[in-house]
Amino acid sequence: MRRYTDCNIPTVSLSSCEFKKDKKVLLMNSIVVGMPRELFIESNITGKVVRFVAVGPHGVLYDEDGWDGEQQVYRPMANGVNVDHLIIFNAH
Repeated sequence: MRRYTDCNIPTVSLSSCEFKKDKKVLLMNSIVVGMPRELFIESNITGKVVRFVAVGPHGVLYDEDGWDGEQQVYRPMANGVNVDHLIIFNAH
């Protein structure tokens, strides 16, 4: 399920992601939402919504070679979530 908030930041259902429990990483195909600067992920079980923002140049997970269009890494902007980061990968 994909919907947009009043501020046009995309909201995607958690069911569109794959969770790598051992690394606390969410994976999502770019076909679902593209690679926006930020997005909301909504739990289809609890209804909780978490905002994710793309990692910038000062982030530990930032690709120093420059973003090459293959993936984008996002950090959750909430405390107490069971995920370290989200990776949206380009499947084209």
